[in-house]
Amino acid sequence: MSAVPDAGWKIFADGDDADNVPLWKALAQFTSDDLDEGLEANAAVINEAKSPFARYYNAAFVVSLGFGFLFIIFLFAFLISAHSSSTNLFMFLTLAALLATLAPHLWRQIYQYGLKTPDTPLELPYAPDRHFDEFLSFLQKVDAPQAYYVPRFGKRRKPLDRRQFFGKLRYFLFSEHSTDRGMVMRFRTGLSLPADIFLHRDDVEKILLMSKPKRKGGPGRNPKYSYAEAIIALIGDPRIATLNLNDRTTSIRTIKNWLADWFEGKADASGDVPRGDLLSPYAEKIADHLENR
Repeated sequence: MSAVPDAGWKIFADGDDADNVPLWKALAQFTSDDLDEGLEANAAVINEAKSPFARYYNAAFVVSLGFGFLFIIFLFAFLISAHSSSTNLFMFLTLAALLATLAPHLWRQIYQYGLKTPDTPLELPYAPDRHFDEFLSFLQKVDAPQAYYVPRFGKRRKPLDRRQFFGKLRYFLFSEHSTDRGMVMRFRTGLSLPADIFLHRDDVEKILLMSKPKRKGGPGRNPKYSYAEAIIALIGDPRIATLNLNDRTTSIRTIKNWLADWFEGKADASGDVPRGDLLSPYAEKIADHLENR
């Protein structure tokens, strides 16, 4: 299979602006052939995962802001009290306030990436999602497509190290909202990255093209998927008992991922498995059956 898309095969429209494809849009197109459905599915994953981290992030911001204000006050007091008996006290308070201001940012950096440069993606502190992990696998390789961002001031693209996608909160980089992306610390720096992250349109089309054989059959094939066999296997799966049926959206997504895993495990050499949008109705029916039971 060629890694270069055919001249007539394009997911995104032509034009200079279309060359910069946001990660959230690229992942949505990867998740589903319907862009709106992909955005909704990916947002559900992020919203479920981010709740505790959003609280920690907001608390850290308040703490840092409060001690930053104290740092300015103590710094002025230190400068005014030069050569007086209270100079040492204000110098100590100034340094303590500065360390307290930086501490929340350092803690978030260490929590997400560890004390040293990660060589492999770190374990996720929330439930993994198949589509996120498959797309991330392209970005985490040594010869990965180059992700980048465009600074607010200036038009030159700034490339991101592939290890940016090794952190524990890496899913949040695919959020459509800058506040979610702002919770992820840029690798090797203390700065947040609320700006959109992009891939070049050609790289996105290559990723989507390479994923096509796993998502739908090629020309000339008339695949028949064993939905009944997959449903029977899943109904007898002990993991069913762990589902939280009170959260319908999450349970349907989980069932859909389990069905996809079953088909991938049974796939032949062609790698032909049903797309996510074909599995959704069956996942909903299974959820309905479990709720009624």
